[in-house]
Amino acid sequence: MTKRLPAVFILIAYCAILIKVMVFKEVPLIRLGPLKLNFGGTHEGPANLIPFKTILSYLLAERGLMIAAINLIGNIALLVPIGLLLPFVWRNITWKKSLALAIACGFAIEGMQVLLHVGIFDIDDVLLNALGVMIGYWTATVLIKWVRAKKYKTIAAATIVLIGIAAAAIYFVYPGGQRVNEETDPGRVDAVAVQSDRLDSTASKVSQGIDPCNGTGGAGEIISVGNNTITIKRRDGSGQLIKLMEKATIRTSTGAGSIADLKVGKRVTLVGDSNPDRSFTAHTVIVCNA
Repeated sequence: MTKRLPAVFILIAYCAILIKVMVFKEVPLIRLGPLKLNFGGTHEGPANLIPFKTILSYLLAERGLMIAAINLIGNIALLVPIGLLLPFVWRNITWKKSLALAIACGFAIEGMQVLLHVGIFDIDDVLLNALGVMIGYWTATVLIKWVRAKKYKTIAAATIVLIGIAAAAIYFVYPGGQRVNEETDPGRVDAVAVQSDRLDSTASKVSQGIDPCNGTGGAGEIISVGNNTITIKRRDGSGQLIKLMEKATIRTSTGAGSIADLKVGKRVTLVGDSNPDRSFTAHTVIVCNA
C-alpha cells in the first residue's frame, strides 16, 4: 500500500485540477497565433443525448479544423493521465474495470457541469473522456511490460514517433504562415469573433473605443429584429435565427449596451450555443464597430 501512496496522491491532485479546468473552466485566455480561446463562464442550452452527433460535426470540420482538434483531442488528452495512473493505484485492475471507471469519469464531469449550471451535458464528451482514460490505461500496461522486459530502446523509439505524430497533427491543423479561419461559428464563439470550444465560452472585456470584434466583422449582419430574437446573415450568405436569453448581455465598443443597439445592418459576434433546429441561443451579443 505504501508504494501506491504517491500514485494515489497524484491521482487525487490531478482529479482536482481536472474539475477546476473541465467543470469550472478556470483557464486563462489562450492564444494560438490569431486564435484566442476563452473557456470560462456558464452555459445553457439543450443536452446532446445522441452518440457521435457532436463528434461527427467535428470530424466533418463544420466548425473548422482548429476547433475540431481542440474539442476532440482536448477531451481525450485531459483524461489520459487518469488512465495512466490506474494500474499504479490498483495493481490488479482489468481493462473491464478500467472501462467502467472511464465511463464513470465522463458522466461525473458532465453531471457536475449540469448540476452546477456551468455546462451542457453531451454524451459525446462522455465517450471522448472515456476513450482518453482507456488510452492512458493501455499505454500504462504496455509501458510496464516494456520496463519489466528492459526494452528501453523501444520506449525511446515510441516516444519519438508519438512526438512526430503530434507535431504533424499540429502542422496539419494549424499550418505555419496561415491564419486561422476567424469566421465565428454559431456554436462556439468568444468575444474576439473567434470560435471557442464546446466547453462554455464567455465574452472578454471590451475596451472602450476599440472594435470589440477586432476587425473580423463578427458572426454576421443583422437583417431583422424581433421580440427577443434577431436574424443574422452569416458570412456564407445563410440566415440564422438568434434567440436572446432573458438577461442577455449586450456589449458595444463604448461599454454595456441594450437591445436598442441591435439594429438592422449592424454586425455582431455571438456568445452561446447552437440548437438542434439550427437556431442559436445567445447569452451575450457583441456589436461590432463596422
